[in-house]
Amino acid sequence: MPSSRAAAPGTTAERMGVFAVTAVVFTMLHPFCDLWLQGRDDSIAKEKHGQTLVPRGPDARALTVSQLGRRAAARHALTYTAGQVAAAAIVLRSLGFRVPVAALLAGAIVNGGTHALIDRRRILEQLAAKTGHTTFLTEGTVLRKLDDDPAASGPGTALYELDAAGHLAIGAAAAVLTARLAVRDTTGGTPRRRGLRRRLRRAASKPW
Repeated sequence: MPSSRAAAPGTTAERMGVFAVTAVVFTMLHPFCDLWLQGRDDSIAKEKHGQTLVPRGPDARALTVSQLGRRAAARHALTYTAGQVAAAAIVLRSLGFRVPVAALLAGAIVNGGTHALIDRRRILEQLAAKTGHTTFLTEGTVLRKLDDDPAASGPGTALYELDAAGHLAIGAAAAVLTARLAVRDTTGGTPRRRGLRRRLRRAASKPW
């Protein structure tokens, strides 16, 4: 017996369309937003950890290596997210999808927030170890020019490959979230909220 909470065919089709477009944009433009929109200094500092103080000039207080790394990762995540949101908005709009701003931002926040965490590397390394990929991390690296850091994780390393795979998988999840929030289920649901909460929700759901 079909569930009474199942979405209507039209709703499902719309969600599939939004998901397909958003997922394609997030996936295909991931390398561009991740690499081309990233500053050189951020690409170097974003994965650094340590409590050594780094002087920054006569008028700026010294920060630890970890603090500089977090700031670099945050800046990179912001430029990455901005590129993804702009591209998704343009493509969705050009194809006739009127997606609520809140829905698009929800997917972008998932995508961008996790991007910063992954690029800090330690969580990614811990997940790899817990899933039995330690050997891949230590041995899956091609010979290339390295700086003084033997743990560098740029192109050609196993950590870089796990990074890219993780970002793409999260992009798919973010696309699902966007599609779910963008297309309302017309078969039922909770009653509309009244007062201020209702007005705020209406404003957030207004199509761009």
